[in-house]
Formats: sequence, structure tokens, C-alpha cells
Amino acid sequence: MHQRLEKNIDDHYDDVDNVDVDTPEMEGGLRVGPGEEKEFLNEETRADSVSVETTDTDSSDSAVSNKSSSEKQAEEKSDVEGGQVEPTGLDGNLESDRESKNTNDPSFSDDEDDDDDEDEDEDDDEDEDEESNSKKNLILIYGGAILALIIVGALIWYFISDDVGDRSNEENTGIPKVAVEIAPKIRQPGGLNALIARPDAVGTNSLPTQTLAPVIEPTAFASIPPPNVTDSPLGESNYPDLSEESPHGLLPVIAEDGREAWIVYAKPFVNQSPNPRVSIVVMGLGQSISATNAAINLLPGSVTLAFDPYAPNLSDWMKKARAAGHEVMLMVPLEPGTFPYDDPGPLSLMTANAPEENRNRLKSILGLTTGYVGVMTIMGSKFNTSEKHLRLFLEALKERGLMLLEGVVNSETLAPKIATEIGLPWAVTDLVIDSIPTKTEVDNQLAELETILVNKTAVVAIAEAYPTSIERIGAWIAGLSEKKFVLAPLSALANKQVKK
Repeated sequence: MHQRLEKNIDDHYDDVDNVDVDTPEMEGGLRVGPGEEKEFLNEETRADSVSVETTDTDSSDSAVSNKSSSEKQAEEKSDVEGGQVEPTGLDGNLESDRESKNTNDPSFSDDEDDDDDEDEDEDDDEDEDEESNSKKNLILIYGGAILALIIVGALIWYFISDDVGDRSNEENTGIPKVAVEIAPKIRQPGGLNALIARPDAVGTNSLPTQTLAPVIEPTAFASIPPPNVTDSPLGESNYPDLSEESPHGLLPVIAEDGREAWIVYAKPFVNQSPNPRVSIVVMGLGQSISATNAAINLLPGSVTLAFDPYAPNLSDWMKKARAAGHEVMLMVPLEPGTFPYDDPGPLSLMTANAPEENRNRLKSILGLTTGYVGVMTIMGSKFNTSEKHLRLFLEALKERGLMLLEGVVNSETLAPKIATEIGLPWAVTDLVIDSIPTKTEVDNQLAELETILVNKTAVVAIAEAYPTSIERIGAWIAGLSEKKFVLAPLSALANKQVKK
């Protein structure tokens, strides 16, 4: 059967080769020549041969297939002979054979699909790599930009922050400026009375117990001789009818019979000499143990001692001072004109405070102890020139039967004027003995004090408990009688500082 089929196919090819096919033009100008048609028929025949071989096991199917093939060839031959070959049929069979070839060739199709898949995978990998690199680049760019901004900002702040305030003050913008002063609440370390303690001390009787003070060794006073005359101790330092209880402690009051603390607790003074009187007040006591003991024990009892409100154990110190015959006072810090460079501490009276706040601060100081004749102000160059604030302060002292010592040399102070108007006993400082605490300078100031005594009947000088100050003051006091000056406690000079 196979031989007959092959013979028919060969006869078919011979017949086709002998036919001169006049192929008309196809759409688009495509023409099919005789060679192309033969190639097409060869491809079709090979396809039929493959189909016959694959179905050889079924004889009936093979016969049908051969017959169909023969009939098809006969029809094609008659068509060719009659000149009826249609280009569209040829083109369609060509495309069909190509598709059949591609379909029947698994290796070709699979290889092409694998290549396409590999290309797609490579494209996907490249896209992912590009996307990943793009994200990394963006992160690096943004991170670098942020870091650069931080560095630049830090450098700008470092170089200009210190000068911003100065430049803003120097610029004349024409815009009104308002300066608001804030009263101190917490004492910062620095200076003799620098506070290192609780910020809740203001307005209560619980006060700071630690401060920074110069350390003075007891041996610094070892060569100073004690006074020639020992004074009698002063009496009771807490008369019940001269004080009242309060949340701030015992506060001085005027007794019902009219007695006042500044008279009751004063050191008796009976000298009737017409010679000028001088009172020396040693201030800032209570901070240094050795300096406070030296002032109490090495100076005559007529020297008045003033204690720092920030010092610990004030009641014990005052009792010891009174037992040695000294009149005692409490120091009250007031706002200076150089605030905040000079800080008077959390108990100070400030012009920026409300009146009630200043009253509470004053009560906190007055309630620390009892037995004092009055208060000595320190600093206060601004507060003492504000009549409204100063008047309220002095009226509070008057109501409690105390006296006032203006503790700084200030010709502009309003204290004597207001004190005289309200009937408050007062005194003012004429000279600071140890502004420079050297032996030469202290002696020069004591000489200046003698000059002042020539022109005044009563003079007040103040000093601190430096070893040089105590030694030179003690030596000067020992020769006062020859110079016809009288040493008097401060209370004996109340309201007496007038010119001759």
C-alpha cells in the first residue's frame, strides 16, 4: 500500500511539473510562481505521509486517509490543468502548514517558550534590581540631606546664639520694648550667701540650712587678744508678750503695755558723755563657725552683731551672742540695682513682687528667731529708692516694734525720710571699714571714721568678721577713750545721726 501511495505521489509531482500554471495577482500584489507551488505541494505531501505513517496500525483508517489524499491530489491536478488555482488557497495552505509544522515540532515550541520565559525572568530581575537601586539611592539622598541640614543648623546655632541677644538689643527697630523683672525664687550657687537648699523655703519657716561661705580656720584668730573688759550678759531673749505665734514662727509684736522689742532687747547704755558716739556693726555672721565665734568672743559687748538669715542655727548663735553682752540684729536682703548679677537670694524683698509676697518674705525672716532689736538691710540700692515698696516695708517694721539700720552707704535712699515720717527708729551706715580687708586699708578706713566723727555726733560703721578686720577693730576700740570717742551699741544711736 505504501508503494502504491508513493507511486501516486510521484505521478502527481510529475504532472504538476508539466503544467504551466498562470497564477493571477493576489491581493497586495503577491504572486505565487511554479516553484513556490511545488514547494508548497511537497510540504503538503510530506505532511500527508507523516499522517499516514502515524496511523498505519488501523488499516481501515489508512485506506480512508489514502483515498482522501488521492482524491485531493486529483482535484488539485484538475484545478491546475484548468488554470483555477487560487492564490488565497495557496497562501492559506502555506500558513496552515507552517502552523502545523510549529505545532508538530515540540522541541521548537518548547525551546522558544523557554527562551521567552528566560528573557521575561531576566527582564523581571533587571526591573527589580533597578527598583531596589532606585530606593537605595533615594534613601541615601534623603538621609544625606537631613544630616547636612542638622550639621548646618548646629553650626549656625553655635556661632550666633551668644550674640543674638546683644544684636537684638543694639538694633533700633523703633518698636517699644517692655522689660519685665522676675523676682528670684531659687538662690543659685555663687557668693557668700549662695543657697544650696530647698526651693520651698520662701514663705515658710523651713529655711535653707546650707550655704557657700569662705572657710576660715580657727587658727586665723589665734593671735587676737580678747577684750580688756568683759560685758555682762543680756537678759531674756524671748518675752512672751513681745511675740506672737504664726505659720512663720514667733513674730515680734508691741506688747499691750506699749513695750517694744528694739528697747527691751537693746544693750543698756548709760554713758552720758557729750563726746561723739560711734557704733560698729559686724555683719554676715552665722555662716562661718570660726568667724562667728571670733566676733562674739574677741570684740567688746558694745559691738552690735548682725546675723545672716540664710545661716543655720540662728537661735543658738543669738543666744550665745547675747550671753557675751552683744546686741543682735537680723539682716534683710533687698533688691539691688545690679540684680540679677548680684542676687540677694530667695528671701529678698523685690520691687517686682506683689506686696503680699514681700510681707510673707519679711515674716519668714523675722520668724527665724527672737531677741533682736531690729533689722539691718543689705544691698537694696533699687528697693530703697522705690517709695511705694520701701514704705510698706518700713511700716511693717514699725508695727512690730523694731528699728532699722540702712546697711549700705547710699545717699539716694529714702529710708531716713520715710522712717522719720512714720516714727520708725532708724540709723544709716556712714562707712564700710573693710571693703578691702587688708591691714593697711582697714587702718585707713578707721582713720577716715575719726574724720567723720569730728563732723557728726553719731556715726555708724560696718564690717565683716575677717581676721584682719576683727584684729584691727579691736585694737582701735582699745584707744577710743584717748581720742574722746564713745563706743555705743546701735540702739543708742537711733534717730541721732545729724550733723553738728
